[in-house]
Amino acid sequence: MPTVISDTDFLSSFLKIGRLDLVREFCQVETLWIPPWVYREVAETELLTRLAEVPWIRIAAPDADILNDLLRDEDFRDLGAGAQESIALALGRAEAVLMISDNKARKIASRLGVVAIHIPAFLLACKVTGLVNREALEAIVQDLRNKDYYEFRPDVLGALLS
Repeated sequence: MPTVISDTDFLSSFLKIGRLDLVREFCQVETLWIPPWVYREVAETELLTRLAEVPWIRIAAPDADILNDLLRDEDFRDLGAGAQESIALALGRAEAVLMISDNKARKIASRLGVVAIHIPAFLLACKVTGLVNREALEAIVQDLRNKDYYEFRPDVLGALLS
């Protein structure tokens, strides 16, 4: 069973649309881990109440040595603190999967050996496995657009809704 970690953007997107349950169901995990900085970023928004209502989210600090080693990487230093802590936390956990929306952060995480999944890939995996059908995906895409201002590239949207 993987350790699933979320960055701020991914977490807030699914909190906004009320579908964080998909992460738990798809990954078949009992806990979604977030680092302290991600909690701080969400706590500064109106999503704090929604976050507090999800009892299976836990906060864990990344290993300080791992984070300090990563901070030697110039590209890594350019990331936000939430992305930095999320990547460091993933590197410190066996079989970790990082849910992260920021493309630059996702690429850096992948370069460092972290399995990093963004929203389109996650939704496509949910579709392929039959967790959500086309109708449910349409609703999720619409909710992401309306509540989170998230836009999909036309080719990605076509793959999701075909």
